Amino acid sequence: MEPMGISASELLVEALIVILFFGLPIISLIDLAKRKLTGIPLAIWAVLIVVVPLMGSIAYWIIRPTAEMKA
Repeated sequence: MEPMGISASELLVEALIVILFFGLPIISLIDLAKRKLTGIPLAIWAVLIVVVPLMGSIAYWIIRPTAEMKA
């Protein structure tokens, strides 16, 4: 791929970035839908993941909200 101006390592890095920015938030939203959260905590997590996709998803996986966090 070098004649085209894109090396294989650059392509791999760009593919990983795309997967992080699109895949991780989608997986986080799917996992959030499976949890038994309702009301305000569910809305806050969903908005956080949609508005700030990478940071919201990472925070979601670190904190791992449970049903006991209900408002």
